[in-house]
Amino acid sequence: MKKPLRNRYMSYALKTTRLMVVFFVVLALDAVALHLTSARACTSTTFLVPPRENAVAGQPTRFTLFVQNAGTTDVITTDYDSVMVTLRVNEQTHVVRAICMETAPGGTVTLPAGGFAKLTYAFELPQDMTGTISLTLDDFKSSPVLFAAVPPVEPQNREVESASQGQLVIGVKQNEFQPFLKNLSAYEPVYFLFGVDPGLKKSKFQVSFKYKLFNAPFDSRGLNSLVDGLHLAYTQTAYWDLKSTSKPFTDSSYKPELFYLVPKIDLALPWVKMFGVQGGFQHESNGKSGDDSRSTNYIYIKPIMEISLFDQAYLTVAPKLWTYVINEDESNPDLADYRGYFDLQIQAGKPMGLCLNTHTRWAEAGPSIQADLSYPLTSFFNNGLNLYLHFQYFNGYAERLKAYSLKEEIFRVGFSLSR
Repeated sequence: MKKPLRNRYMSYALKTTRLMVVFFVVLALDAVALHLTSARACTSTTFLVPPRENAVAGQPTRFTLFVQNAGTTDVITTDYDSVMVTLRVNEQTHVVRAICMETAPGGTVTLPAGGFAKLTYAFELPQDMTGTISLTLDDFKSSPVLFAAVPPVEPQNREVESASQGQLVIGVKQNEFQPFLKNLSAYEPVYFLFGVDPGLKKSKFQVSFKYKLFNAPFDSRGLNSLVDGLHLAYTQTAYWDLKSTSKPFTDSSYKPELFYLVPKIDLALPWVKMFGVQGGFQHESNGKSGDDSRSTNYIYIKPIMEISLFDQAYLTVAPKLWTYVINEDESNPDLADYRGYFDLQIQAGKPMGLCLNTHTRWAEAGPSIQADLSYPLTSFFNNGLNLYLHFQYFNGYAERLKAYSLKEEIFRVGFSLSR
């Protein structure tokens, strides 16, 4: 027997409140830790030294950061285990992560009282960046420095290459036959989640990737921008009943996609870190036939804006508006009444910290919300385990195509590779 409407809404509000309380408690602890670390390092002054030799596009590059501790006591901090680096040349801008080569176990660095710490950082220079490049550290107040980068030199033959490099590891050798792998990257979150409430029968996993069709660098003033933004993407979401003896997949969604991305539109606003627009065509079906068949198609547009908040924390807002094209009118004629025409994505957090990602949809049947809370496990395993601890809460309609008209409330816990 269904719960009274008032009780259902009270239950929904209670569970949503619990999720938000967990988020804000962890966020508060994270902020306190960040404040304490920043307070210890607030007396530091940094001096940035560019790479001494010409860098090579697509190859590892190193630079040096001198950190002065003007205090009277040694400072042990994790502020310098990695830094975000902004690289600019002509109209190109890339943001990459540089890893400190001198950290102690746990990612700590010791700044001697009244002295300097010399830190060497390594990062991979993007393949398409050559010429005189400006390097800026986003995390610290250091003036930009310049360095030169040259294109990679192709060996005349494989004998020369083999003699210069010696024996290659298997992964590198295999990549010789995959020159386009750099065009492949994560798209939607990739995760494996176990159903908790109402149980294992609501387990779920998702894989997703995108592929850049052309390698021309983005140039908003030239023709390169016409082809640079074209991408193929594929996302597959599977709903797995791990409680039943046979462990069947109760439903799946297969979502091939073609989209165009304008990665940079300069709004000339100091508080906007990034702004772009994505639009495309997506097909979605559950791969079944007969009465269980469900399928539809979308044409959508999605502006994406990222705002800097504080100390490496960012807020992303991405409203998505779509219309249905050639919807399957026999098996899911009223899908729009449950899935709607609009999704608001809000993501807040830090790249190497806690992150909350929410999707809210409005439809005639009622609102639907999915909230994903994730935290990297690297800090618990001495930077050795590259996974996220992942919590997911869903309340609403049309999470699954097969049962799109069924209102569900689900809580899941698991791990993710990307978020």
